[in-house]
Amino acid sequence: MTLAVRVIPCLDVADGRVVKGVSFENLRDAGDPVEAATRYEAEGADEVAFLDIAAAHEKRGTLVELVGRVAEALSIPFTVGGGVRSVEDADALLRAGADRVTVNTAAVEDPSLITRLAEQFGAQCVVVAIDGKRVRDPNGLAVMRVMTHGGRCPVDRTVTSWAAAAAAAGAGEILLTSVDADGSQAGFDLEMLRAVRSTVDVPIVASGGAGHLDDFAKAVLIGGADAVLAASVFHDRIFTVGAVKEAMRRAGLPVRPAPARARTLLPRYDQNGLVPVIMRDVTTGTVLTLAWANADAIAKTRETGLAHFYSRSRQALWLKGETSGNVQRVAGISLDCDDDAVLYDVRPSGPACHTGAESCFTRVESFEAVSGDADGLDLTELFAVVKNRKESPVAGSYTNKLFDDGIARIAQKVGEEAVETALASVTGDGNALAGEAADLLYHLAVLLTARGVGPGDVAAKLAGRRGATRREKP
Repeated sequence: MTLAVRVIPCLDVADGRVVKGVSFENLRDAGDPVEAATRYEAEGADEVAFLDIAAAHEKRGTLVELVGRVAEALSIPFTVGGGVRSVEDADALLRAGADRVTVNTAAVEDPSLITRLAEQFGAQCVVVAIDGKRVRDPNGLAVMRVMTHGGRCPVDRTVTSWAAAAAAAGAGEILLTSVDADGSQAGFDLEMLRAVRSTVDVPIVASGGAGHLDDFAKAVLIGGADAVLAASVFHDRIFTVGAVKEAMRRAGLPVRPAPARARTLLPRYDQNGLVPVIMRDVTTGTVLTLAWANADAIAKTRETGLAHFYSRSRQALWLKGETSGNVQRVAGISLDCDDDAVLYDVRPSGPACHTGAESCFTRVESFEAVSGDADGLDLTELFAVVKNRKESPVAGSYTNKLFDDGIARIAQKVGEEAVETALASVTGDGNALAGEAADLLYHLAVLLTARGVGPGDVAAKLAGRRGATRREKP
């Protein structure tokens, strides 16, 4: 085998939404097709299959408008099908941006459709989808029968005979789905794949049943497939496209390398179209609040630079601080590794909580670290306290006295503490050094805060230097 094996996420669509079920039944919502397709391209998908699985059953036309939106978002090829009953249907889809069309029910009812499509657009544009299911014949033997209308209706034709006829009629590729295995995550139907592979020479895409990483390699090495297609394991984030490709590469199969993931702001919204958003003070690192946002709220945040959310109670978009004036200016937006949570780093104009507190979170339990066991030094609380003293002075506070004395005096104290820390490192024990270092860090925090420099600014400088190569002197 010399050609790279293609990995194809499948977007089964009904009513304009991605859906997934088991054996084509009990369908559940799995997200927006445009968002899903874009995410799969970023993961390294070679193609995307976009199938309107209810079109033929409900006698509806194809969703040309949705295909156009998907095509605008993708730069990789994608195939679209579902309800394609004529050359005109296929022409509309291809003009909307699809690279290939899939025919199923209409082709079984009129095999000449395959020939007419191949003559009009070329065999490379024609994919015949075959849904196969084992049905008992009058003798009680299990026969692999062709199913139509979204896997609902058996016809008096075997999977292998129909695959041979479709290839002879001009099909450029066979998309073979086992209805028995579909959604089961028990593995591809290797018996059905081998049977069709022994019958046709055109490429075969294995579909239905993927549940483990080694299933994909088996479909190729044992089943003879040229490409592998899956839906639920990608929709449910069981595997990424990159993980599948790596497993196939380890099995000795040629695959196009998945690109290093370029993170884009494409959250994975829940069934209500929402994603949780955490707000964090970019200066102190204090977690301020948790709220919910939909796509419009995130778009508004990016447009204005102010934190926007979606109110589940009012069912409306809202600007954080629109009533109190305590708006949150967004310095950066992060997405977690599973794409299902968002982080806003903000510069608050005032308290984030409606109670007037700086944060909506109140510590209810503390677990003290055993001396010497801490893995790192967290100065978040120190900077938060110092900042609070600056903004809300407390009578008799040493921190406020330093602020009142001015930057020159604070700088002098930092110098004094630095000298004492250096002396403790050579004349004292570890405990003395830790104490002097604590005094130094405290006074340094006061100095930085007095000058309006936050820990985030220092962290950015450190990050910029991390890994930088030094040019050797001549």
